[in-house]
Amino acid sequence: MQPPPRDPWPEHLPPSFFAALAGDAAEPPPDDAAPVAEDDALRLLRALPDGVLSLDATLRCRHANPAIQALLRPHLTWDQIDGLPWHEAVDDDWIDTLLPWVAPALRGEPGRIAVERNRDGSATHWELVLLPDRCGDTVVGLFVLLRDDTDRQRQQAALREQQQDLQQRLQRQDTHLALQQARWQALTAGLRDAAIFFLDPHGAIQDWPASAERLLGYAAQDVLGTTGPDAPQRPYPLPPDTAQALERAGLLGQSESTGWLRRADGSRLWAHMVYATLNGPDGEALGTACLVRDMTELRRLEELLRELNQALERKVEERTRQLQALNQDLEAFSYSVSHDLRAPLRHINAYVQLLREDLGEPLSPDVAEDLRTIEGAATHMGQLIEGLLAFARLGRADLNRQPVDMLDLLRSSLNRVRHDPALRRPDGACEVQLPAALPAVEGDPLLLSQVWDNLLGNAFKYSRPRQPAVIAIGGEVRPGPDGAPEAVFWVRDNGVGFDSTRATGLFGVFQRLHRAQDFEGTGIGLALCRRIVERHGGRIWADSRPGAGATFAFALPLPRNASAASEPPLDTAPTA
Repeated sequence: MQPPPRDPWPEHLPPSFFAALAGDAAEPPPDDAAPVAEDDALRLLRALPDGVLSLDATLRCRHANPAIQALLRPHLTWDQIDGLPWHEAVDDDWIDTLLPWVAPALRGEPGRIAVERNRDGSATHWELVLLPDRCGDTVVGLFVLLRDDTDRQRQQAALREQQQDLQQRLQRQDTHLALQQARWQALTAGLRDAAIFFLDPHGAIQDWPASAERLLGYAAQDVLGTTGPDAPQRPYPLPPDTAQALERAGLLGQSESTGWLRRADGSRLWAHMVYATLNGPDGEALGTACLVRDMTELRRLEELLRELNQALERKVEERTRQLQALNQDLEAFSYSVSHDLRAPLRHINAYVQLLREDLGEPLSPDVAEDLRTIEGAATHMGQLIEGLLAFARLGRADLNRQPVDMLDLLRSSLNRVRHDPALRRPDGACEVQLPAALPAVEGDPLLLSQVWDNLLGNAFKYSRPRQPAVIAIGGEVRPGPDGAPEAVFWVRDNGVGFDSTRATGLFGVFQRLHRAQDFEGTGIGLALCRRIVERHGGRIWADSRPGAGATFAFALPLPRNASAASEPPLDTAPTA
């Protein structure tokens, strides 16, 4: 709160007061003014908050009060200056300030001076008034009145700062409002497949911008003020359920609806409407903001997608029936292979033995070689049939998923391979490097053991020409191509190798890169490995160079929180 303004002085003092200070009663006070005694005037003078100094015509000091001390020299006090010339009592700085005004005051012209002083780093403001002391028409002296105006000046400065700050805030608000209005106008003008408009608290259309007119085709003067579809001879561009939507928005703050809207030209659009209630700072209802979006193309796409899905479902059903028929044919083929093809092979082997007995011993070298060739071909044909049946059964068998310790599975498979008569090696002829740990996975242990059997069997077989053969096995956890963790396992040998450009053909049925007379096999093993790994959601690949060995690796997916094996891998994992 600002303090009340001080009364202007010296008008608030009676003329008799100055007469009493001057010691002259030549001019009697008016009839309606109470006389002031000299002692009363002196007491009043000393009690004044503002400084008063009375000078005679020769500028000698007559009277002063304590508040005039700021005008005096430092070694004098207000009660020591009576009778002193004013230039001995008043400080030199103040004399320089008052001197231009003294002569006019003695001529009867009052003066008012505003002075600013800087002392000890702070500014003080003073107001000086020089009044002529009149006796009749004669000026017999003058009064110097001093007031400390610092607080008032500071209040005025603070008030000016407040006014400037308020003006700046108003300017910023005006700028912000202008920017908001420009943004709103740009938004409403720039919308193409949507429109925003407003309803008043009673549901009547209150604002209809250009975007609404462009989207729905109605002119603003035709729809402003319309409250509903029952308005006579007035178009109503909103859905018939607008009243219910507004009621829901009033209860929930927002509501949505979807349906057909009719434009002014009679065409229809599939619209998505959003109603949002607007409230003022005190909770008063301001109306409702409405957003309408043209979803006609989206609805057409949804209908087209629905038709495509229905057509796809029909095709899936048709393909399912075809696959079921193919599975039945495959079952019949497997049965035929299992029974009908095996019988001729058994007859071939039986008649080879009968022929050997009929020919008797000793057999000529050519005949013995021919009989061995027939037996080998029959045996190889049997192996091909068994491999083909295993490959067919693998596609129909269910996976028995469970946690698998891959290191234990590897050791069991290695034991079986080492005891295979066809792969047996002399002691010291093959060095196998096993890892200290392998990542654990989830899968079918029986099927995964077949993967290890085939990869280890190939490593032993194709490293047979090397002395010694070196086979290294390893595994680690690392991010897969999609960033998900996967367990990667590999088998590396120093065998004969192959051309890596033909590596993809290795995993097909009956695909081989070496001659049968050099390395035995049916071409089914790696195809089985690929089928097993892919059924587990993984992948398999190979890398090699002719004469430099080969590396076969496969990867199985892991949960994203899977951690690496407790021991570091034996070697760096190959990349796919």
